Amino acid sequence: MNGNGHPQPYEFHRTQELGSPNSGVASVSDSMEYSEAFSADQESHVAASSVTAGLTSYYDATRTVHEMHLALLFLLSNPDEFHKVAANPPPTLSDWNNEYSDEATADGTVATPLPYVVFADDAEVVLPQAHTASQLFGIERVEGIELEAAAGVPALSQLFLRWLALMPGGDHLNIIDPPGLTVMRIAGGRYRVTAAHRVVWTWMNEFAPLGDSSQDNDDQLQVGDLVTMTIVDVFETDNNGKLLSYCPTFDNRAIHKTTQATEMVRRSSSKLFSSIQQASKSNAAHKMNQAASQLTRVTVAAARHMAESVRHQWHGQTPSKPVDAEEFENALNAAEERASEGQTYLSREDSSSEGGSR
Repeated sequence: MNGNGHPQPYEFHRTQELGSPNSGVASVSDSMEYSEAFSADQESHVAASSVTAGLTSYYDATRTVHEMHLALLFLLSNPDEFHKVAANPPPTLSDWNNEYSDEATADGTVATPLPYVVFADDAEVVLPQAHTASQLFGIERVEGIELEAAAGVPALSQLFLRWLALMPGGDHLNIIDPPGLTVMRIAGGRYRVTAAHRVVWTWMNEFAPLGDSSQDNDDQLQVGDLVTMTIVDVFETDNNGKLLSYCPTFDNRAIHKTTQATEMVRRSSSKLFSSIQQASKSNAAHKMNQAASQLTRVTVAAARHMAESVRHQWHGQTPSKPVDAEEFENALNAAEERASEGQTYLSREDSSSEGGSR
């Protein structure tokens, strides 16, 4: 709460590490240089595709798809990127670059808005139609969510802004991993992807309940509560990794309270899991796995030797008696002592033959 008695909106660090071991992206600050990187990637993708014996092979853009998903989550957490397009939308990306050429950087390149990098020019999205939080998180909890579609980067940017305004200050950079991204490569070089992330924001709504008994009294949301909701990302990309369609799926009845400490623990565990996955692929980890495998084989061999020793010791003491727990324990202890001394166990026949030879 601030000095005026109003709840303090949820804030998060936008320069944190983005937690996907397959992304290859270290941080938001150095991962948003997409204008030059992806233009070069697109040229390499076209050059990499080839036609052999009537079959067209395409560049494998799976890693690019992972990076595009991270860029999408960054867009959802930073609606200002959509404002740059929705404020004065040009028809196409080339028109944007021509219109805003005066904003060129020092080296002469034009800063491309991130929505044009993530989405194809003719991309389509399907998002909730709700204009107010009381509609999406109130009435539509009972009646169901109305959906609306938009095509083209300017139109989808406006639709995104309207949807994201219902979750003010939302932090979408919380990938649920595992399971992470499931990328299906489609004939023709396209990709169909499913993923999941959590959005965290400060609840700023207060409206009367509508007779929905699915929420317990202990979990009733109050203004200022930190809440979280799981969103399943379903999208399709072209052979360059750009999104052709996007349709998020979520349950507006499954909004739960959370705390700042809980979110910090989740972020720390996500970073730890990412570090473990990266470490498991290192050369040192490979050598450790080999050493562990050898140690396992040695342990199994020692166990077999011990079992054989116990068997010989048991037959040497009680050749025809019924099984007795105390005698078996004594045989086991004797086997351990001889194993520690490095002695070899001989059967009764071997001992008698050795004594006869003497």
